Amino acid sequence: MMNEAPSEGTHAQGGGYGPPPGGYGPPGGAPPGAPPGGYGPPGGGAPPGAPPGGYGPPPGGAPMPPPGGGPMLGGAPMGGDIEALKKQLQTWLIIGLVAGFCCGGGLISLVGALLAFLGGQSAQRGDIADAQSKLKIGKILVIVGLALGVILIGLWFALSGLSMLSNM
Repeated sequence: MMNEAPSEGTHAQGGGYGPPPGGYGPPGGAPPGAPPGGYGPPGGGAPPGAPPGGYGPPPGGAPMPPPGGGPMLGGAPMGGDIEALKKQLQTWLIIGLVAGFCCGGGLISLVGALLAFLGGQSAQRGDIADAQSKLKIGKILVIVGLALGVILIGLWFALSGLSMLSNM
């Protein structure tokens, strides 16, 4: 609200930023005997006799887990089955080496084989989470390298066949 008085000039009520002093009153004016300064804190709340602070814990303790709440199926073994994890790592090491040297998988499959080897070392140290993550990435790289190798070998045969047909 702006006050204009000839002797004082023009200035903002309350001076500066923020809400005006005193707050806003309720619509229709404050009831008789109300403290100055606008609305008070929100009223209401829990009904009489209710415990303070929310609903409280569920009866009988913690809630039940969702149906089928066991470990996720598939992928690397979880937890204590370290021997199965070592066997998977060794298997993917061999597949990666064969794919890299014999099937045209190239460098991508060899990097996957290296990750399987490093995962085996992590499993021997007892770092299961690291071994599982290296196994996962190693599998992906071996499969991608193998797929690219098969595609490239197929293209090579197809182009060789076309060049032999064009020479006839």
